[in-house]
Amino acid sequence: MKLTLTVRQFLAEFYGTFILVFVGTGSIAFGLGQNLLGVAFAFGTGALIAIYTIGHISGAHLNPAVSLAMVLDRRMTWKQMGLYVVAQTLGAFFASLTLLMGSDADAYLGLGSSGFAAPTSIITVIIFEMFLTFILVYTVLATSQRKALQPLMGFIVAFTLVGLILVGGPITSASLNPIRSLAPALLEGGNALEQLWVYLVGPILGSILAAIFYRFLKFKDQDTI
Repeated sequence: MKLTLTVRQFLAEFYGTFILVFVGTGSIAFGLGQNLLGVAFAFGTGALIAIYTIGHISGAHLNPAVSLAMVLDRRMTWKQMGLYVVAQTLGAFFASLTLLMGSDADAYLGLGSSGFAAPTSIITVIIFEMFLTFILVYTVLATSQRKALQPLMGFIVAFTLVGLILVGGPITSASLNPIRSLAPALLEGGNALEQLWVYLVGPILGSILAAIFYRFLKFKDQDTI
């Protein structure tokens, strides 16, 4: 059966986001909750798998913050973004629901929801999430238009994500992705759901900031797509 490009992109974003959330939060759910390095590399691995398997179809956004920046940089329309965000949301929820099936295992520690505790303040979390997401999104915007970097895109984004999680993890849980936080919070409720808005606001602000900064700095040369 021949699928339209729109359907292919929808399914690609669904699958890619599923992989990112399944591997990333799954590492927290089944034993790596206190091992930040392991969690960081799990998320990086999830991003790496997704980028090299569906990047050529949808661009492997895997994150509404990335899709928003692509709209602001005029690489896609708001309608396309809406389609991507729906696919990303469904993919994340499917991943969390799949992990929830293992909740009776001895190793199960929860769905890996994002959260923070006192004395860390809400404003601190928002600012950290904003700048962490800014760095991630700016990296995607900048490297995705460099021809020489295309073969390395997966590794660049994956290791950027690893580094950012290592920095932000102890302070904010390093979400950098509204959908990554949304699915576990809605399924678990409680404190994760109460704090969810922070993990929506911070990454969105970081995405907007990255798009604005990139528009100031970008230029075209022979190596630009």
